[in-house]
Amino acid sequence: MSLLEVEGLRVGYGFPVLMGISFAVEEGETAVMFGLNGAGKTTTVATIAGLLRPEAGTIRFDGADITKTSAAERVALGIALVPEGRRVFPDLSVANNLRLGAWTKRRHHKQVEESRELCFNYFPRLAERSEQLAGTLSGGEQQMLAIGRALMSRPRLLLVDEASLGLSPALTQTVFSVVDRINDDGVTVVLVEQNVGVLPYADRALIMEKGTLVYQGSGDEIHSGSIRETYLGTPA
Repeated sequence: MSLLEVEGLRVGYGFPVLMGISFAVEEGETAVMFGLNGAGKTTTVATIAGLLRPEAGTIRFDGADITKTSAAERVALGIALVPEGRRVFPDLSVANNLRLGAWTKRRHHKQVEESRELCFNYFPRLAERSEQLAGTLSGGEQQMLAIGRALMSRPRLLLVDEASLGLSPALTQTVFSVVDRINDDGVTVVLVEQNVGVLPYADRALIMEKGTLVYQGSGDEIHSGSIRETYLGTPA
């Protein structure tokens, strides 16, 4: 049984955006969703996270139908979203941003402290800037904080929307490497990306065009095959 199952998902904003997409992600995988702007990638992960209600279709998490559950309930179940654009709380410190990420675990003080130490292990720079206001961090540091904040809820499924957006190539690789470590530590990951540099970390690749899935396969297939040039415009 897959950890995440999406079946016949249709979502719109007064006009159709997702046209009935279906896919599954196995527990322990890193799945990467590619596509141009407007393809429906952000809408897909926002709907999985519970921020949007589908017009049709089902979402199952660990075998349970969560299509009608709230975003807060999904966080408690083990789904966390790192939104596009990071969206940290700029007037709060790094430490307080992380505390907010642990809201669903707030009564479990030992667990919250363990999560905080784990975040600092992944991102030592956040430990150095623990009392600094999030709005004064660099773009790369804010991305680290956004990922760390999501990890504070101890997710089983981490959704990351455009992790590399606005980052230098070096910082992008740092973020991809840490996400790979997070996956190695047992968290299933769905990455929304336009940067093909993430392909070496992908177990599963999904390519979207105009609200439909035009390709599903292994990361190795797209990394080395003609599919990469056909759909992403970059040679293997």
